[in-house]
Amino acid sequence: MLQKVVFTDIDGTLIDLISGKYGESDKLIYTLREKNVPIVLCSAKTFAEQNKIRDDLGLMDPFIVENGGAIIIPKNYFDFQFDIEQNRIKEEQGYIIIELGESTREIRTKLGEIKKKLKIEFKGVADVSIEELSRLATMPIDYAKRMSEREYGETILQIKKSDLPTFTTSIEKMGIKVIHGGRFFDVTMGTDKGKAVSILINLFRKKYRNQIKFFGVGDSANDASMLKLMDVPMVVQKPDSSWSELEIKNVIRLKGIGPEGWKSAFDKIMEMN
Repeated sequence: MLQKVVFTDIDGTLIDLISGKYGESDKLIYTLREKNVPIVLCSAKTFAEQNKIRDDLGLMDPFIVENGGAIIIPKNYFDFQFDIEQNRIKEEQGYIIIELGESTREIRTKLGEIKKKLKIEFKGVADVSIEELSRLATMPIDYAKRMSEREYGETILQIKKSDLPTFTTSIEKMGIKVIHGGRFFDVTMGTDKGKAVSILINLFRKKYRNQIKFFGVGDSANDASMLKLMDVPMVVQKPDSSWSELEIKNVIRLKGIGPEGWKSAFDKIMEMN
């Protein structure tokens, strides 16, 4: 029997970009869980942020945090031992954590060097209090606290538009990747969503012995490296009702913004064999 596995972005896809509400997607996730379809969250969000969402949705599957910074796998989820070459693996709080990205500390150090050298003013999560982060990100204090718990990157909250090209060019020369999201942008080093997804795909293939089809749902260019690896890549509409221009073969452009688009993705997942 064919096994289905779903990889999904969160902001602007599974949940509304601004309000953070699920719409109908929480009920759809429940239906997929009932049918034993693994659902892998793959997002810029932190471990703490995604764990809250997983609790909300009752998810028990692996997840990918901070744009591929780490893969988090519940202990004993895979009934075989594995060793991922050239990556850091640790056990913590009942999870096996495969670390792919460089540490937030190292990235913030390099950001400090850029700020000092170029005299560019910008604010990252580390530069503001939880209260200010809550205000800038328009989210409750407890949500802002979870957002602040970064381990594999930094989120840039404020920068002059005129400084952005110089900032991007300089930071990329240091080996740091700039990833534009819906409202802010993230900087990471050493990984992306695709690298993390490819590792999990191989583990799922071994678990289900290749009788498997992968579905991916995203909304932006940041999801391209994930979607390229999917059997069925899908994108929902952005808030302006357009679709991100992605050079991905056979990508399905779904009608609906955020959770409404995710409902269309659910329909595709249910009908395909």
